[in-house]
Amino acid sequence: MSIRVLHIELGIHLHGGAEQVEYLINALEHHDDISLHLVCAEDSEIRHTAFGYCETHTIKYAGESDFLCVKRLLEVVNGVNPDIIHVHSERGSDVWGAMLAKISGVPTVCTRRIDNPETHFSFYKYKQFDAVISVSEGVRKVVSLHCEGVEHQRVIYPAVDLTQYSQRKDSGWLRRTFSIPEDHIVIANFAQYISQKGQADIILAMHDVLNMHENVTCLLFGEGNLKESYQSLIERHKLDEHVKLCGFTKEVAKILPNVDILVHPSYSEGLGDILLQAGANKCAVLSSPVGGIPE
Repeated sequence: MSIRVLHIELGIHLHGGAEQVEYLINALEHHDDISLHLVCAEDSEIRHTAFGYCETHTIKYAGESDFLCVKRLLEVVNGVNPDIIHVHSERGSDVWGAMLAKISGVPTVCTRRIDNPETHFSFYKYKQFDAVISVSEGVRKVVSLHCEGVEHQRVIYPAVDLTQYSQRKDSGWLRRTFSIPEDHIVIANFAQYISQKGQADIILAMHDVLNMHENVTCLLFGEGNLKESYQSLIERHKLDEHVKLCGFTKEVAKILPNVDILVHPSYSEGLGDILLQAGANKCAVLSSPVGGIPE
């Protein structure tokens, strides 16, 4: 008898949580007794992934305030009739997934990726789940405060595809693409442009670094609402030639082999997949000891 599993992943880009869902589905496809379904946003990148035996269902999704999302999810559940629902906590899907679990009565697992503190009302969210999975002990310590009565609380660490994140070095490509002088050491950061990721600290630190070592270039990859603020900070300290805001990139696997140091001074972090990816490339890592990072 086949077990029908419905994965809910509402992230836009195919990295972080969405990438982990892709890995999980690819692994589960090798089990003949599991029937796989994925529901994702119609504007997401994962919808274009060519899975072997997983059926993909797309829905309209406008973000965390889109309460009609529950109705659309319920329509998919009624069509698939799953035995288990797996909710990946991305863009509010943990909230909508909890409501879906309550309405449908289907056993539901939630995977939590971040260690941000939650309100006391989160107790009502997590009590709807039959299991809560954390990506690190750091996340579990935060989430477990709201999971009284949840029978299964486990830690399952993220995975890294070593065939993807161990590419050949091509420093010439990196230097041409981002206008980096041949004799420069390359420092990089991959994260959203938000305060908790610490890019402002990197920019300010570069002012001191360059006083000691002139031949250094820092590349900050990401997107977010602090982009203009960071650019102003770079210009104010006259760091334009050495610190570059490179925007979001899909070429992380190609860039990492050519980076000398990955810097990740996050103030809050569930685990940090980028640190695992850097490790796969034998790239030196400088990071802060918060959340799941020490693990």
